[in-house]
Amino acid sequence: MDELPLDHRYTLTVGCRVGVESRAGTMTVHWSVATLSSPEMRRPPEKEAPVAFECPRCGKPFVALVESTAKARRKRLVHLAVGLLLLLSLLVTLPMAFHLGGQVREENDPSMNPMVVLVPLVAVALVAGPTFFMTGRRYEGVKKHRLLLPDGKRTRLVQGHRFN
Repeated sequence: MDELPLDHRYTLTVGCRVGVESRAGTMTVHWSVATLSSPEMRRPPEKEAPVAFECPRCGKPFVALVESTAKARRKRLVHLAVGLLLLLSLLVTLPMAFHLGGQVREENDPSMNPMVVLVPLVAVALVAGPTFFMTGRRYEGVKKHRLLLPDGKRTRLVQGHRFN
C-alpha cells in the first residue's frame, strides 16, 4: 500500500488486537488486519467529512475523517516537496560541513564558527528529509480515527486497534 495513487475512492485498514503473549521478557502482540474497501466508499467533493465504520472482527464503532481528493493530493505533494528539498539541502550542507570542519581556526578569531549552524542543519535534513518523503509517499488522506462511545462522544483511545 506504499504507492497507491489517490483517486475518488479510499480504503480503511483496521487492525484488531487478537492476543498478547508474554515470554522471557518479550511481549508478542497478535493482530487481525482487515482492509475495508468498496466502490461506494467515495471521498467527499470538498474539504473533509467524517465516515463511520465498524471493526469487522469485534464490531466496535469508529469514525475517521476522510479528505477530498484535491486536499489529500495537495498534502501529499507538500510532504514530498519538503522532503525532497531537505534531502537536496544535504548536497550543499554536508560537503560544507566536511570542508569547514577540517579547517583550523585561529585562537582569538572573533567570527562565529559556521559549524554551529551547519551541524544542526545536516542533522535536521538527515532525519526530517527521509521522514517527510516517506510520509508523503504513504499519505492517503484518511486521518483522526476515533472510537465512538455509546453516548455519541469520540475518544482518541481506540482500545486495542490500529489504523493505517
